[in-house]
Amino acid sequence: MGRYGRWVLLTTLGMLGAITAEADSLRCGRYVVNTGDLQSRVLDLCGEPQRAYQDGFIEQVVRQNDGYGYYSVNPAPYYDSRQPAYQTEYRRVVPVYKWEYNFGPGTFLKILVFQGDALVGIVQGPRQ
Repeated sequence: MGRYGRWVLLTTLGMLGAITAEADSLRCGRYVVNTGDLQSRVLDLCGEPQRAYQDGFIEQVVRQNDGYGYYSVNPAPYYDSRQPAYQTEYRRVVPVYKWEYNFGPGTFLKILVFQGDALVGIVQGPRQ
């Protein structure tokens, strides 16, 4: 591959990386919003988003163990550690919301992704 071909490849990959970059935090003025924060905290610190919409649903599976067969310390001498452990499985449907923030010309659009009420991702969109 020639010099020009490598340059085109690296430039294209760099642009794709910039468009799909994901961060763990976002600065809103003098405050910082992190993944794991709730919608109410993001709304308090960053204000109303420029655009907010629901982007579908996801199905979460929650498994709960009844405790048999799993010990963090040594079991009593009469305990048979080969007993089967029973799990209960719950399925729930969680809505996915996306909030878009535009912080002015020359900055990248920030898209905040919420699953239910929790912030799970901050995606960098196109330059404004």
